[in-house]
Amino acid sequence: MSNLSSRLRNRIGIYKKENISGKLGTSYEDILIKKVWAEIKFQSGSIVNGEGDTAANNTRFKIRIRKTDIKADYHIVYKDLIYDIEYIYPDFKKNSFIDLMVKLKTE
Repeated sequence: MSNLSSRLRNRIGIYKKENISGKLGTSYEDILIKKVWAEIKFQSGSIVNGEGDTAANNTRFKIRIRKTDIKADYHIVYKDLIYDIEYIYPDFKKNSFIDLMVKLKTE
């Protein structure tokens, strides 16, 4: 098994939504928190049938990053795709990484 730090090959951006008050009211803007190296692994995927003959893609990934301050209401951007964080759990074995379970956002 190779060293985990050598498997962190994907550069991802961690973003949060921030309220911006303007003349037309309050809007939201994505603010880059930081860019980190990550390991991205596919977990599961399915197609869900919706109303009116529509189909939605339901794809989940596990993203492993070095331990950092991150919240579940942030989102990940990688190669112009947006991933919503479903939950965060620490790696109790090594205690220097965290795993993010994310869902590919499709619109």
